[in-house]
Amino acid sequence: MVEASRHPNIELRTYCEIKNITGSAGQYKVTIEHKPTYVNWDRCTGCGRCLEKCPVIVPNEFNYGLGTRKAINIIHPNAVPKKAYIDMNVCIKCKQCQKNCLADAVDYDMQPTYEDIEVGSIVIATGYETYDIAKHGDFGYGKFYNVLTQIELERLISPTGPTGGHLKRISDGRTPKRIAMIQCVGSRDMKTNAYCSGGVCCLVAMKNAQLLVQEYGDIEVSIFYIDIRTTSKDEEEYYARIRGENPQIRFIKGKIAEIREDPETHNLILRGEDVIGGKIIKEEFDMVILSTAMVPHPKSKEILDLLGLDKAPSGFFKEIHTCLNPVETKASGIFIGGACRNPMAVPYAVSTARAAAAMAIDFVSAGKFRLELINPVIDENLCIGCGTCERNCSFNAIKVGEDGIAHVNEIACKGCGVCASSCPVRAISFRYYRDEQLLNEMDAIISL
Repeated sequence: MVEASRHPNIELRTYCEIKNITGSAGQYKVTIEHKPTYVNWDRCTGCGRCLEKCPVIVPNEFNYGLGTRKAINIIHPNAVPKKAYIDMNVCIKCKQCQKNCLADAVDYDMQPTYEDIEVGSIVIATGYETYDIAKHGDFGYGKFYNVLTQIELERLISPTGPTGGHLKRISDGRTPKRIAMIQCVGSRDMKTNAYCSGGVCCLVAMKNAQLLVQEYGDIEVSIFYIDIRTTSKDEEEYYARIRGENPQIRFIKGKIAEIREDPETHNLILRGEDVIGGKIIKEEFDMVILSTAMVPHPKSKEILDLLGLDKAPSGFFKEIHTCLNPVETKASGIFIGGACRNPMAVPYAVSTARAAAAMAIDFVSAGKFRLELINPVIDENLCIGCGTCERNCSFNAIKVGEDGIAHVNEIACKGCGVCASSCPVRAISFRYYRDEQLLNEMDAIISL
């Protein structure tokens, strides 16, 4: 990210939101809202002095509420740019940060600004969100202290996390000795999400289990799974090595039916099924880690509606063709990369993102746009401006203008013919496929 920020041909616009996108391929007009940070980033040096003086302490969203932050904050240690911002939702405006800022960077009067830019192509890489387990309360999450998710575990064992990389139980700060990991939470379930998260949860669980065993020699990790889905050769080799070389990591095929908490020790008692062993198990653990599903980013629907794109049944962005056009959308010049398309591990996210970037560059660098001439033509004398064609067009390529006549965007049009077949007055025809042409061809064939 630092390298990208220093590239002469890359402009980073952070702490922004896309408010509107109009136009078509090669000439998209994008309206960007620059949210107020209340800190002048041209002056801010990221020294952190303002954070030390701020008296307001709130839960840290980056650490998923496991740690705290100040009202004025740098979102995380590796942020680019590494600049402070003020959260006005919790700020009490004591102005201690402003008084102690040596760079005079704090500006309480900052207002949102708007910018309009024109771009030739767009790459969507909104990523994913984790399954909102707090909303459903599965496996005692949010009720029992020592039930966490994999991503919360990663923040705990991260050197920049709330505990400085030391694994501690939430209930008493003690290092756990026995940990259970439950797979497929919120996925492969018809009541929540029917799809699998691409084997990502399996790999994350194995990676974190290995890290814990390497760091703490006396720890035991039990992974309860439905199926271990390691799809590539490297992933399968990794799974075989983890399972064969680490006796402290157990793999138990079966579902957990319930979790109960010991009110005195806050240990967790799991009851479930061992499918391979053919028995019901009941074991006690110090901590339970839930491998939650990957779900579409909450902002995905806004972008889908804004650009008129399709979504898959899972809610992720839909590509034209999974195999042949995996990063292209139905809108010309708009590409998708990474986990916004479907759940995927980092290597696949990187490869699809690079493919999307390459196609976007190729799209605009040519300087010309190749069109198929098989596009609809509107007979203005017949068109009544009913809008039937506009409603039926899947590509937003035909609009009824202020003059009451339908107009075709030939760049966006894919020549599918739905508009012509749905027109009630037959005001739409296709080049090279007009009724007169077809009838003349038929007459010529019959006369032979």
